[in-house]
Amino acid sequence: MEKNLEDLERALNFKFKNKDLLKSALTHKSYKISHKDINWEDNERLEFLGDSVLNLCISLLLFQKFKEDREGALTQKRAYLVCKNTLIKISKKLNLCDYIYLGKREEKLDKKSKENICARAMEALIGAIFLEGGFSTTFEKIKIWFSPYFVKFRQKKIKDYKTQLQELAQKFYHKTPEYEILSVSGPSHNPKFEIGIKLNGEIITKAKGASKKEAELLAAKKALKLLTKKVGYDGKK
Repeated sequence: MEKNLEDLERALNFKFKNKDLLKSALTHKSYKISHKDINWEDNERLEFLGDSVLNLCISLLLFQKFKEDREGALTQKRAYLVCKNTLIKISKKLNLCDYIYLGKREEKLDKKSKENICARAMEALIGAIFLEGGFSTTFEKIKIWFSPYFVKFRQKKIKDYKTQLQELAQKFYHKTPEYEILSVSGPSHNPKFEIGIKLNGEIITKAKGASKKEAELLAAKKALKLLTKKVGYDGKK
């Protein structure tokens, strides 16, 4: 199925010389399996690259913008920004889902599953722009796309549950919490991660999330609430 990728390039304000690279970023593995004759790859390798480039760019932006923040605060902000929900919102603004090559079965997936595919395609697209245009171009694109979400840091305090939990556990138990992947379930396009938090060798809380980061934060939030109540600590001492 041919798609008018020029419309997407206009939305990106970026023109690819290598059109197969752009097509690759937009090609889900299900389409490649059912169309073995196409001469470009699916987007899994580009997604891997794009994820690393995105994390680097966001890290640099945070490093430049929040000069007083320590490592823990910067890490928490990055986790807040580099997540599936933000990628879905950006992909929607670009109408990215309209351009993704999917297999016939995947075309019939529910909205949420397609949004997950779009989030990953967004990372693959970042990888493709990086290969085609270099770091500076990619950095400027990411800066534009993510700038609305930086504003939210001034509107609400991002609670650093993992750091708070670590500090509390070390203060009262002289131990550092351990995060363990208990299970990964669901289809490849919409996985669910279950994370357990161990303290003194025992799992004290569990939580599920759409990513490992999300599950860790949710588990840390639950553990923090549990331990705070148990030790009667209000965080002010």
